[in-house]
Parts: sequence; C-alpha cells; structure tokens
Amino acid sequence: LSPLAADKTSKGPRFQDLTHDEAQRLQEMYMRKRMLDRKIMWMKMQDLPNPQKEAKMTLRREEREKEESKLAVEGSGGEMYPPPFLDQHPQSRRLTKMEEKARHEELESRFRNRIRTQKLENARIVKGAAPRVGDVITDPIERHVSRRLVRQRVKIHAGLEDILTRNTAQILYEFLKGVSISVVKVRAKTPRATQQIYYSISSDHDPAWVQRQLDVLAPKLRSQLAVKVNMGQTPNIRFVPYVQAEEVRREHLWHFAKQIQDSTPLGGGFGSDVGGGFHPAGTPRSQLPESASGRGGPR
Repeated sequence: LSPLAADKTSKGPRFQDLTHDEAQRLQEMYMRKRMLDRKIMWMKMQDLPNPQKEAKMTLRREEREKEESKLAVEGSGGEMYPPPFLDQHPQSRRLTKMEEKARHEELESRFRNRIRTQKLENARIVKGAAPRVGDVITDPIERHVSRRLVRQRVKIHAGLEDILTRNTAQILYEFLKGVSISVVKVRAKTPRATQQIYYSISSDHDPAWVQRQLDVLAPKLRSQLAVKVNMGQTPNIRFVPYVQAEEVRREHLWHFAKQIQDSTPLGGGFGSDVGGGFHPAGTPRSQLPESASGRGGPR
C-alpha cells in the first residue's frame, strides 16, 4: 500500500508519528489501564461463589478451633483417658491427608448444592409471570406479543373483508354461488397460531354448505391474504360460523336453571305453587308429578 492509503486505513495515530515523550506517556497510560483491568477482574472474581475456596477456608477455621480446644484441654490437666491402641497411629500423615481430602470434598459438595439451590430459586423468580396491575400488562414480552396480535388481527380482518368482497368470478360466483359473507372477528392465542375467523352470512344460503365451501377455499384465501397484506409469515386460517352470544348463553344456562328448579322445594320461591294440588312444604320438585313440578324445556 502507498503511504497515503496506509494513512487512510489506519484507525488511530501511529507510534512513529508521535514524539518520544508522547509515546512514553501513551505506554504508561496503557500499562495503567491493563493494571486497572486486572484489579477489576480480581474484584469481580472475589464476589463470585467459589466452592473450593469456601471449603478450604472452612477447613482452616475448623483446624484453628480444634487447636484452640486442644490447648484448652491441655491447660486444664490433659485428657482423662488415653487414646485407644490402633495398628496405625491416628495422627499419621497418610490418614490425616485422606481425612482432609474427604472432608474437603464433602464441604465442596455441600457448597455446590447450596449454590445450585439458590440459582434454582432465583430462576423460579425470574421466570415467573410478571403480575398484572389491573388490566395493564407489566411483562414487556407479553405486552409486545399482545400488541403484535392486535395489529395482526386488524390486518387479517381488513384483508379478508376485501378478498371476500372483491375477488375473481370463479371464486365468488362459481364456487361460493354469490354468498354474502362478512367477517365478525378474528381470534387466536398467539400470532403464529391458527387464526379463528368468525363470519356471518347475510344472504339466503345454507350455512352448512357455506362452511364446507370455506373449508375447501381456506388455503387459497390464505395465499391471497399473504400477497395482498404482505405478511412475513401468514398463519393458517380456519373459518368458524359466528353464533350470537344470547343463544349460546341461553343454551348453556338452561342446564343450571333446571338443576335449581329441581332442587327448590315447593313454596321456596316465587311461583313455586304453580300447578295446583296440595303438597307438604319442603317437598323437592324432583319428587312431584309432572303437572305440579312444572318441568319442561326452554320456551
């Protein structure tokens, strides 16, 4: 490379461009930075849990306490009974090393288990679900997913409304026979899950036949939706006929209303004497005849 090109590619001042005093000052500052980095690293390492170091310091503390207790016993008059006779002296170097090694491994294992337990508790706290304050989502990831899901629902809703209204004659008139379909709502738990498309029919067509035709047409509409809305990853769609909430609620609550009606004794509520005839107070409706109990289906 030419000197001009070398000057352009260099990221900072070169040593040969500095004077002797400037180069010496730069070297001193660099060495001071390296020393500071070593000190910071050493301080960080001291704060980290170290089972080997803790086991070693615990053994030293136990040996110190044992020596102090031994000196106290010797100062008070010595041991009352001599140690038993053994084939090998209890204070031999080999046995002492084996005992110290076993004790060191035992303490190190206990410290590791304690650190592992603390990490599991911390992980359980960190991975726990963030509490909600009213209807406000405090978890940033969950809030991002919910907002993305709302944006995706709006795009899918608008795109499908346009596709079901303005499409080719083959799809609208030959395949769907001119049925008028309007999208009511879009529901899904996650953005990549199968999107439930709730629709309603405003024309005079058989709902079962329309559902079969939409099940066949769903992959084609999904591909058109991906091109029209320009979605990066278009989820699967499934058409579900929309049922009025009043009808669902009435059919669901009739079972509980019938149980309450059967378990209510005669005279225990408003209109319980309807049906005529004399029956003792406290008689359940399940034990009354059909004319007195007033049983029947929903009207």
